[in-house]
Amino acid sequence: MGRIFLTVLSILAVTMLLSGCSAKTEQAEADQPAAEERAAEIDETAEPETIETPTAVSFAAEVAPIFAAKCNFCHHPDNAVKVDLTRPFHPELGLINRPNSWTKSSRPILVVPGDPEASALIWKVEQTELEPKIDGDPMPWHIDPLTDRELENLRQWILQGAEDDDLYRSTISRFMGDGVSLGSRGGKCAYCHYPGAAYGPDLTDLFDPQRGSVNISSDLGGVRIVPGDPEASVLFTKVKGEPLPPDLGQPMPLHYERLTVEEKQVLRDWISEGAKNN
Repeated sequence: MGRIFLTVLSILAVTMLLSGCSAKTEQAEADQPAAEERAAEIDETAEPETIETPTAVSFAAEVAPIFAAKCNFCHHPDNAVKVDLTRPFHPELGLINRPNSWTKSSRPILVVPGDPEASALIWKVEQTELEPKIDGDPMPWHIDPLTDRELENLRQWILQGAEDDDLYRSTISRFMGDGVSLGSRGGKCAYCHYPGAAYGPDLTDLFDPQRGSVNISSDLGGVRIVPGDPEASVLFTKVKGEPLPPDLGQPMPLHYERLTVEEKQVLRDWISEGAKNN
């Protein structure tokens, strides 16, 4: 009798257990559609995933300002090396697919669209040490300041009356330069201060009545060269290499800062994308 009772209890326990599992399964099945609806609602309200695509470098907005700030003062339409960065797409004076005037350079083309590594422009602005007879100087070019002897000659010439004399023709005019020759004849001043420049004096001719310097008022105030008085002459003050008051701008010859890492990358990206006029 006891054995029969235990058997009945076991059957009842198994039956109850199975009923509970069945109920849980039915509840889970009932809950599934609601969960799927909630997931769908979440998907509908979620922000769509966006993939950022790189923006093409704009010559007008990004490259031209670099040239204007650090290159165009020397690489103007009448410059000595005939590389005009005010018109970089000019077929004869620009950059694109033009031969490098430094014919022994490992980069024989100024800008190779699509290939910054082969472009002499990138080589010149990224390197800090170049072989002068192979590649010239790194760019932007840092013109040496006037030597002590050049400064003393300029001082004596002004003290003696700033005349168009032998001292001027043999010495002063030489370090002022003609602005169109390479080497010593180009001087230290006239690469930027040339006859067609839109700013400052023409230092190829200090006696020009409009753009010269002798007895000509400076745009910065005062007189560019006061005969007999070098200390009152704005030009002499600016080339002495001493700190200047803010109203006189920067010492001359002007040294342009090297391109920043960001500026170099802009040039690289522009060339990589085909050096477009966009």
